Amino acid sequence: MQLKITDKVTPQDLDEVRLGLTAFNSRFINVDEIKSIGVFITDGQGSKRAGLTGSTAGNWLRIEMLWVSEALRGQGVGSQLIQAAEQEARARGCRFAQVDTVSFQARPFYEKLGYTLRFSLADYPRHHQRHYLTKAL
Repeated sequence: MQLKITDKVTPQDLDEVRLGLTAFNSRFINVDEIKSIGVFITDGQGSKRAGLTGSTAGNWLRIEMLWVSEALRGQGVGSQLIQAAEQEARARGCRFAQVDTVSFQARPFYEKLGYTLRFSLADYPRHHQRHYLTKAL
């Protein structure tokens, strides 16, 4: 056996770990219920100007990334992305949603959309906080 530490994690590395974890998890949950979700806003040339990525698993939606380009901020685009993801999650049988955000990002935005703070990690990273929020769908 050999221990290896790297700062260059490859797609193959990620796939191998994901496959191993999925094999283990499949003994406890139906991993076939885990599905990716993406909601995107594109311009006339097909370039992404905003997007949300995440997954649904069982009765939970997990929002992993939400980004709105500077040009579209303040126009309700972020709310539109969240609402579309939540609607799709409900159609997939989800009853709850979860997201995490850092203190310089979007906590008030999520709270305006009905998300409730569950806990925060201090000093993450360094002098910020990481907030974990949930919502009943």
